[in-house]
Amino acid sequence: MKRKYADRIDWRRVVSRNFKCIFIEEQDFKGYVTLLTLHQVEKKLFVQYQGEELCIAADGYFWLQQFPVNSNFCVTTMLNQSHEVLQRYIDISRSNGVSDEGIPYWDDLYLDVIVLPDGNFFIQDEDELEDALRQGHIEREDYRLAKETAAKIILEIRSGENHVINSSIRHFQQLINL
Repeated sequence: MKRKYADRIDWRRVVSRNFKCIFIEEQDFKGYVTLLTLHQVEKKLFVQYQGEELCIAADGYFWLQQFPVNSNFCVTTMLNQSHEVLQRYIDISRSNGVSDEGIPYWDDLYLDVIVLPDGNFFIQDEDELEDALRQGHIEREDYRLAKETAAKIILEIRSGENHVINSSIRHFQQLINL
């Protein structure tokens, strides 16, 4: 299991960046929200879903991350330079926290839920979760937590009631204007 940090300071692809982090406490959301602005990248980043190629990191793109308190996931909303949502990438985590330097992090449990702007979604890296359990990198309890968290998130996505996703554009507007 890897600990991953919101500032992605070790991401060599990004030549020039800006990073903002705030704590938000609202009725439907309480937690840290970060915004990574990719001013310049060395090389664009493309992913492929169902035969379609999608650029998720290029000059002028944004990665908004939301870390709700007392949860086992964080949501990264990736936007292009026109502020259009490209995808939402939900990392399932054992826990979320904040470093001594004030940088939010998540202890990644391999399993991810990806939500596209048209509402389609899918689970990614189930094989990595299975391998981690089999190789003893995680305990059975972590495995169960990952599967249950992903199932709950999928139900919320289907019903349109995931408060983190629903607040992402509002949070993006808050941070972009700071």
